[in-house]
Amino acid sequence: MSAASHLKPIHFLPTSPHRVRLLALALLALAPFAFGLLVLTLGQDANWDLRNYHWYNAYSFLNGRFGFDFLPSQTPAFYNPALDVPFYLLATHVPARVAGFVLGFIQGLNFILLFMLAHASLIIHNPRQKAIICAFLSTLGMLGGGGIAMLGTVFYDNVTSLGLFASALLVLRYFDRLTNAPWHRAFTLAVLFGVPSGLMMGLKLPSVIFCLGLCFGLLSVGGAFQRRVMVSFAFGVGVLIGVTITLGPWAWFLQTHFGNPFFPYFNNIFHSSLAPLASARDIQFVPQSFKDFIFFPFIFADSPYRVGEIPWRDWRIPILYVLLPLGVLLRLIFGRTKNRQDTLAVTYASRYLLWAAVISYVAWLVMFCIYRYAIPLEMLAPLLIVFAIGLFPFKLQTRALIAGFILIIIAITIQPGNWTRRDTWLDQYVEVKMPPLGDTSDLMILMAGFEPYSHVLSAFPPHVPIVRIQSNFTSPNQDKGINQVIHAYVDSHKGRFLLLIPPWQKGLGKEALGYFHLALAPRACQTVVDRLYDDKELDLCSVVRTK
Repeated sequence: MSAASHLKPIHFLPTSPHRVRLLALALLALAPFAFGLLVLTLGQDANWDLRNYHWYNAYSFLNGRFGFDFLPSQTPAFYNPALDVPFYLLATHVPARVAGFVLGFIQGLNFILLFMLAHASLIIHNPRQKAIICAFLSTLGMLGGGGIAMLGTVFYDNVTSLGLFASALLVLRYFDRLTNAPWHRAFTLAVLFGVPSGLMMGLKLPSVIFCLGLCFGLLSVGGAFQRRVMVSFAFGVGVLIGVTITLGPWAWFLQTHFGNPFFPYFNNIFHSSLAPLASARDIQFVPQSFKDFIFFPFIFADSPYRVGEIPWRDWRIPILYVLLPLGVLLRLIFGRTKNRQDTLAVTYASRYLLWAAVISYVAWLVMFCIYRYAIPLEMLAPLLIVFAIGLFPFKLQTRALIAGFILIIIAITIQPGNWTRRDTWLDQYVEVKMPPLGDTSDLMILMAGFEPYSHVLSAFPPHVPIVRIQSNFTSPNQDKGINQVIHAYVDSHKGRFLLLIPPWQKGLGKEALGYFHLALAPRACQTVVDRLYDDKELDLCSVVRTK
């Protein structure tokens, strides 16, 4: 008989009494609205990445500007635009507040999935108490130091998390079939369960860390080893299917036009002539010493700039980092509790989620160390802390008190970050005050410097090409194949040029123009006002040829 043949069915929601079930359903129905309203109080998103590429990439994709414009959004010009398109379409057709509310509502759906994961995993015999505890864990999961900063923003790590949590829920819900059903049925189910997380990975590649965790975490649960390997492999196949659906068309486009399906990344493998033969992966935050690797949760909790560009404070991950190995050690020393009534969580559910989290954390530590990418782990951490304390050899009441005390300490010490928000909401999400441009029939707009401002380009006439001659991907003085393409495009233009640039980077613009035998005209520049970024002014300057 399989180790899982005696499993009792798990429930994502209370089944009785009827009043508790109705209250739980009402809470889950209202929670996304609450997070939508919370976004309105936090303020309108105006983060660096939104201004650099999330807005422009969607605009470019929907208007067929890739190749007509060139690199306005710097390196992210090559990112899959599919994740940005829905919000762009929404925000260009409704008021900014409505768009922000809807984005917060969608991100608030994580509350429902976190509640379901907790309810499916925890063993609490009083239905009312269980619903309250699951609601508390879900709320704390959503309102972390990084999570609050992400609400209403277009980083989307708390959107791709929906697919990741959905895959985990499917595994828990049908775990008995994965371990007991005929092999071909278990294989098919595991493939299907991997697809939601794969879809998210295709939309945002850093989600790979959690796909790895969810996939290889299946090796840790009960059942015959061969069956576990098969289920894990099948889940991985599902992930690849999901990635193919959401990333495949864009990867084919990049391969066709740039000789690398992940251009400019992993070019040490694909050898495109348009970029250096390097991985181009951002490793600026990855620890460089063994000591830092070991103590990294405490390092970034104390110094958040080690994992990002903004300050915040949240101790849940370092606390989990201590509690989990301590709980495992105590379990090895004292063994499993003999009283089944003292069991705090469903064994296979807690084991799977804990192993998935551990594997995901290690993958994150080795590959990125950018805290935004670990937001799903932050969301799950309160539940995982309960699992870890559940391993302690204490009475059930003692473990519950320890868990409650620690979680309250975490809650009251949170200091949320801020990725740049407007204090007041605009009428439209992106608003730009444009000067008169005159005759634009032969105009090309040039961009330079390293600041993010491509979001204003949607205000320019659509027939005007826009080329960034200097960016965080390439500068004209660098020996990169892509520079030949940029030079050829600019040199072939026979009409007039205008340079759009932040005034504080005009010196960089002058230097970049020199490589194209161009220079700023002596007459005064016009002003473009970026309403999204607190009415910052951009210079729009005439450019003359020097040769």
